[in-house]
Amino acid sequence: MTGKTADLHTHTNFSDGTDTPARVVELAYEAGLCALAITDHDNTDARASVQELAQRKGIELIPGIELSASLNGIEVHILGYFFDGTNPILRAHLSQQRTRRIQRVREMVARLKKLGMAIEPDEVFQLAQAGTVGRPHVARVLVQHGYVCSVSEAFSRYLADGQPAYVEGSPLAPSGIIRLVLEAGGIPVLAHPIFLKQDALIEQFVREGLVGLEVYHSSHTQEMIRRYEAMADALNLLKTGGSDYHGSSKEGLPIGASGVSYSVVEALKQWQASHSISGQ
Repeated sequence: MTGKTADLHTHTNFSDGTDTPARVVELAYEAGLCALAITDHDNTDARASVQELAQRKGIELIPGIELSASLNGIEVHILGYFFDGTNPILRAHLSQQRTRRIQRVREMVARLKKLGMAIEPDEVFQLAQAGTVGRPHVARVLVQHGYVCSVSEAFSRYLADGQPAYVEGSPLAPSGIIRLVLEAGGIPVLAHPIFLKQDALIEQFVREGLVGLEVYHSSHTQEMIRRYEAMADALNLLKTGGSDYHGSSKEGLPIGASGVSYSVVEALKQWQASHSISGQ
């Protein structure tokens, strides 16, 4: 891709990535990006920690986050961009979600013990440290103990939706998360629709206020990209994209590999301005 590019979906060790925010910014710089969104799960702290570094590197750091929802047993992830991180309703939700995530880990560990895998919640929390704890941390502990050979095996056998140690990430419906992002002055985008596995739900999310679709993602084939491009056009959705980079905790492409033209960032800003939303 020529011209100015951006990666609008990355994770750091403030959630379930393995790299520090500074390392993610350095990788974005090495990839030649002009804009970057750190979209940690239920956590906005990374951006402030590297704002000055990004500025020195000439990288525009876009406010971003990835929020969890569920619908009929299906996990749904909503990306939020250009929101007000100080919004009290959003801050309250993130605090509640941190508590839910801790309890979720305890429940997953209890289920794994019944399956003969003796790990402790504190091992998972220690790995996550002050970041948002999640399933990848549980998976990494399972690898450390030798119960599985890889994080992907941990998910496919035990932690993915429908597997014996899976525990729902959030009881909130996508409509509530979409509304939360909008009320915080942000732009809600459906993350990696391939994992939703039910394209028909996207129209429902649009009726509930969804603004964008993550068309370009490291897990999308060219055929999927064409399908989601057509869907976004038909539903009048903004098209976004990113690597969904997690460092060594998840298989995937490097930062910038699923990047998008900077015109995508401009389209997000234009939508926000036309809807009288004041971002930060």
